[in-house]
Amino acid sequence: MINSEISVVIPAYCEAPRIAPVLRCVCESQIFSRIVVVDDGSTDETFAEARRFPVEVLRHDRNRGKGAALQTGLSRLTESDIVMFLDADLIGLTRAHLKSLIEPLVRNPELGMTIAQFVEGRLAVDLQQKWFAILNGQRALRREFIDLLPDISWTRFGIEVFLNRYAHDLSMPHSSVVWRAISHYLKEEKFGTGMGFYARMKMYKEAAATYLTYRRRISQLTDAPAGGWASVIQDGQCNVTHGPESHRAFEPAE
Repeated sequence: MINSEISVVIPAYCEAPRIAPVLRCVCESQIFSRIVVVDDGSTDETFAEARRFPVEVLRHDRNRGKGAALQTGLSRLTESDIVMFLDADLIGLTRAHLKSLIEPLVRNPELGMTIAQFVEGRLAVDLQQKWFAILNGQRALRREFIDLLPDISWTRFGIEVFLNRYAHDLSMPHSSVVWRAISHYLKEEKFGTGMGFYARMKMYKEAAATYLTYRRRISQLTDAPAGGWASVIQDGQCNVTHGPESHRAFEPAE
């Protein structure tokens, strides 16, 4: 995968005051062939702010949720070998962070996905990451995994729950990657205490709804490979061995 095409999708909803540092880092990294921002029906200047950068900016006419924004982005990136998902409100993002999320996929063709784990950032976010690191939205997905995904538009803030469970059902190895000195804005900081708390509870509700309805949704699918991830990799002349690296934390080299 030395010459892989690597792209990134950045869903954004009312992130005008926060998105610029993320886009500046992503654009200056020179890692990505394509950078797609999906404005998910923002009511502020997110769309205009994103257009200040050399990126592709798509726009929903109404808020449809994070899952739908990512689906819109993926629909434009059908040729990318690896697609990264990034939040628009990250604090302290660097090129080293971005590179470290891709490296395990390049080094190990058996992995289908990497997931960032924040440490040594802001205390409140670090505590969330300690208990719910698997729900981190910063991820990189291999093309073979993307091609197996059904439509994810319905998941809203449950998209991470869906990806985790779908990967588990495929017996697909994935890896956590430690991201140091990085964080994101809390919803209470974005929208104020009252509205921020409401937005947080809504996010948890959507994640729980995805978890509870996942099995029913998946049972309606007929195109998942019978042999799971192993059959996909074997078709590509790779041999899967589910060893310790399947779910271990990857510490990037300094």
